[in-house]
Amino acid sequence: MPFIAIRKSITLAAFALALAGGLAAAGPAHADASGTGTTASAPQATAQAAETSATSSKKIRIKGTRVALRECPRTSCRLDTRVSNTTVRAYCQTNRHTSKVSGNTWWTKVSLLSGSDPAWVSNHYVRTAAPKVPHLRTC
Repeated sequence: MPFIAIRKSITLAAFALALAGGLAAAGPAHADASGTGTTASAPQATAQAAETSATSSKKIRIKGTRVALRECPRTSCRLDTRVSNTTVRAYCQTNRHTSKVSGNTWWTKVSLLSGSDPAWVSNHYVRTAAPKVPHLRTC
């Protein structure tokens, strides 16, 4: 592989890492079928996916003790875990096919900052959500 192509792939990998905030490791690019160009490697695609998920989420604060995080956005859904006065990562919110909690039909899809499967919390328990979390996309 020519020196310029290697340098270009390293530069692209560093750029992808910078955009992803260092969440993924980037690897070298490889030649395409014709042997002339380069194509993105799997780690670079991972870095781009990490960038998308990181920019489409925000941290929110859960208020209250023993607040239920559920499998789906309804009170009848299975309980995943309970949290008390904590910060979580929010991905999106919805009011479709949800149950009302203290007059609020909006629910937010969240995960723990330490890492967990996604779960749902009623916006009634989200600080600054009246009735929606500001600047958070709809699912």
